[in-house]
Order: sequence, then structure tokens, then C-alpha cells
Amino acid sequence: MNRDPYAIALNNALTEIKNAYPDITHSFLFTKTGSIITGDQETDTKTMNSILESFESMNEKAKVIGDIKSVSIKGKNGNLTLSNINDVHLVLATSKNADKTHIHSITNVIFPTILKTFEAFVPMHLQFQSQKELVVDTFSGFFAGDSVQIDAETLLEWTKNNDPSLSDKLTEEQKLQEIIEHVRIETFAGNSTLCKVKEISDQKLTGKNTIRIPEKVCNTLEIKKGDIVTVKPVL
Repeated sequence: MNRDPYAIALNNALTEIKNAYPDITHSFLFTKTGSIITGDQETDTKTMNSILESFESMNEKAKVIGDIKSVSIKGKNGNLTLSNINDVHLVLATSKNADKTHIHSITNVIFPTILKTFEAFVPMHLQFQSQKELVVDTFSGFFAGDSVQIDAETLLEWTKNNDPSLSDKLTEEQKLQEIIEHVRIETFAGNSTLCKVKEISDQKLTGKNTIRIPEKVCNTLEIKKGDIVTVKPVL
């Protein structure tokens, strides 16, 4: 079960918005690194990935023309709207004749308000969670993906600190990423992003206060190998 409070609350919000506005056929959220956070309850991962791929070339162009805050694409059978809201990208797939006023209200008023309200409560809880300053190590390659890697001891410590009841239930066979699915990375320059997390794969780096971050994520955060970042678990 996904225990990430961000994902759970945002999933419910998207589902309620979709129920209130029938013109919305699909909706989901992803981070600026391309990691899907959640979607409404009727939108499957395959659909989200398919829509997300259509924006990949646009993201590359954005590096040249600057950050894209909002984009609308008209298709033969419907429309797509992408909005950048507080470092989160919202994608709405709507019917061809969807009311533009409604879509504008969702992307500029309703959803930003939901995010602001949610952030006002969740970080208050997260302040009591452990956070660490970790040294950046980079990696790349075909199988790099967009997940960061952290030492198993750190993941276990976070898990026990945030939910002591799980301490006796954890087994060696149980993957820690099933408990902690995401972390929020913050740089000293003020950049931040939410990333999926896995146990570190390079055993030479275990116990060295290191976080392995894909190069494309480092580029987004404007950091490099050897930099120090603050990392917070998101349960």
C-alpha cells in the first residue's frame, strides 16, 4: 500500500476534481524530473506514461526557451493541458469541447489552493521526521531511471523513527523502498524535487553518508558530484 501522504491526498483531490468536472477524462501529477506522483483513480500507469512521453521533446526545448508554465494542446478527439504549479506538473486530458473557464479555474485557483493547504499541514508533520545532509554521487546509463539511491541503514532509521510499530515487523527480505517510497531533495540554492528512492546499489558507497542521484536529476537541481543536499523522507 502506498503510504506517501502526498500521493494519497493528491490522488483523492484529483479524483474529486474529475468527479466534479466530467469533461476531464484523465488527470495526473509528475515532478520536474519526470517521476509520476499520482493520478486520479481511473487513470492507469500505462495511460500516464503514454501522455508523459508526449511532453519529453517539449521538456528538452524548455531548456533553451526557458521554463514552461502552461501548455495547451488541441487534438482531434480532445485536449491536453499541462500546468506547472508550485514545482509540480499537473496534466489534464479533457474532451474536445471542455469549458476553458473551468480548466483555467482548476489550474490557476482550485488546485494551487489544494496544494497550498496540503503543504501547510504535511510539512508540519515532516518537521518531526529525520532529515540528513548527504553528499551527492552521480550515475548515468540506460538503466539509470529517475530514482535516487540511499544507504539501507538510513532508510531503516527513517522507517523506525517515523513508524516505531514497524520496527518488529521488518524482515531482511522486505524491501525498504516498500516502506519509504519517496524523498524530498533540497539544495542550498533553494531548488527541490520529490524523487522515488531505492537502496543504494554500489556497496562501496554504503555507510559513507552518500546519496546517488541520476545525472539528469542533478542537472535539474543544478548540483554536481560532491555537493551536499538535504534529504527528507516522505512516508
